[in-house]
Amino acid sequence: MSVRGWKYAAGLAVLPLVLGACGNDTPGSDSPAPLTTESPGPSASVTPTGTPTGTPSADPSVTPTGTPTGVPTPTKTPGRPVETPSPVKPIRLTNSMLLTGAEVAKADPKRGWAATGGSASTPICGRGSTRGDGVLGALSRNYSNGLDASGGQWLTRYKDAQAAGAAYESILKTIASCKAARPAPTHARKITEDRAVALGDATRIVRWYDYPLPSDPGSEDGGFPYAVTRQGAVVSVVAFREMGKGIKPANFEAIARSAAARLG
Repeated sequence: MSVRGWKYAAGLAVLPLVLGACGNDTPGSDSPAPLTTESPGPSASVTPTGTPTGTPSADPSVTPTGTPTGVPTPTKTPGRPVETPSPVKPIRLTNSMLLTGAEVAKADPKRGWAATGGSASTPICGRGSTRGDGVLGALSRNYSNGLDASGGQWLTRYKDAQAAGAAYESILKTIASCKAARPAPTHARKITEDRAVALGDATRIVRWYDYPLPSDPGSEDGGFPYAVTRQGAVVSVVAFREMGKGIKPANFEAIARSAAARLG
């Protein structure tokens, strides 16, 4: 047999051994497992086994009784609060609100002024010059020097300040016209003083002067000053009537100030 024939025979003899070795190439304990990738089937579910750290441990079925500390509780409706006005207590007139005779005498000294008994006589411009409509209470006091002069103070109370204001204007209108006591045919009358004074809620001094005409040179003239003050729901009127020029303007203003101060 030639050399070439030996090599071919040897190759055939080895071939079964190689095929046997290939048939036994299975994974064993010493061989690495093949790498496979699997995805869960439709029935697979992922359920966390632990409790999330952000979930409160309290029972969710229990309703909290307090307000959460992080949420402010509104205490009133937003916007400007509406203030409820306090009810005004009715004012009662008392004798302490009237001028005393000593106060009149001090303001107009050496005239002999004193308070006298009884109600004050109606002033020169009539009853309408001392009160308005809707009077709920009234007080008055009379003053006299015992000779040629007399006067008085009239207090009237009304429902409220608005009603008192209407009465105040009505009184001033009556004094301005002064139709209640017309002068005698031989006399004439004119207003010689009409001014506001900063007293109470409002104060006005008005003075009428009654004087004889040339046709009656022997007649006396007369002075009739008024001081009207409003304070709240109360109106005060002080009025004098005298022979001659009457009380001095400065002295009468001092009386008006004393009267207004007593109204509180």
